[in-house]
Amino acid sequence: MHATFLQKVILCMIAGFLAASLVEWGRVFVTGADDALNAGYKNRTSSAQVTSNR
Repeated sequence: MHATFLQKVILCMIAGFLAASLVEWGRVFVTGADDALNAGYKNRTSSAQVTSNR
């Protein structure tokens, strides 16, 4: 059985939505991981900059 044009369009829409969701999830995951890993470094550098400016 061959898929009709409308079925192909719907399938491509679903695939595009899933791909966009995966990209957005990856972006959020990387941003959160970056913040978690650099939280201590950011706190340390901000206080070091304050003391060096005095």
